[in-house]
Amino acid sequence: MVSSGKQRTIGEKLSAAGLTVRGKDGQDYHMRPIRPSDAASLIRGYDALSDRGKRFRMFSVIPHLSEEMAADFCSPDPESEVCVVVDGRGTLKGEILGGARLADMGPGRAAEFSVSMRPEARGLGLARQALETVIDLGREAGCASVWGAIATRNEAMLNLATRIGFTLSRDPDDFSVIRAEMAL
Repeated sequence: MVSSGKQRTIGEKLSAAGLTVRGKDGQDYHMRPIRPSDAASLIRGYDALSDRGKRFRMFSVIPHLSEEMAADFCSPDPESEVCVVVDGRGTLKGEILGGARLADMGPGRAAEFSVSMRPEARGLGLARQALETVIDLGREAGCASVWGAIATRNEAMLNLATRIGFTLSRDPDDFSVIRAEMAL
């Protein structure tokens, strides 16, 4: 077979078979687009978060995701959103460990990112890989920049944003929020 020489985009690779990413534990994990059938796993993953983790993720403590909320999160608008998830292994096989999302995507736009990981998956480098993947997808979609709101006490996410290259600044309208921005 003759190769066309054209490199497949991250979006094409994700759509075809997902991506294999390596965690800091040396294990391979499968990253793929979220799908509607992930709603129950998303609820269980959210329930695994501490109240503090829920507050960092939602900026308020929502004790439990409703089935409707989970269904909405698991059905991104293909015209303007993308969400990738990392599948679990071992005792969490069949569960999603977490992932990253970009919303309000489009040529010349500033897309908003969010990241969430189950406590069991923290420290494996999977949040970074998921976030870098959606940033690449935003770049492929022609986004001008990506941004996200991070709680000032969410040191892990602030450190991750800094390591990836985001510029951090205090939100002028909310002292409890840091705005992370990156030009694409």
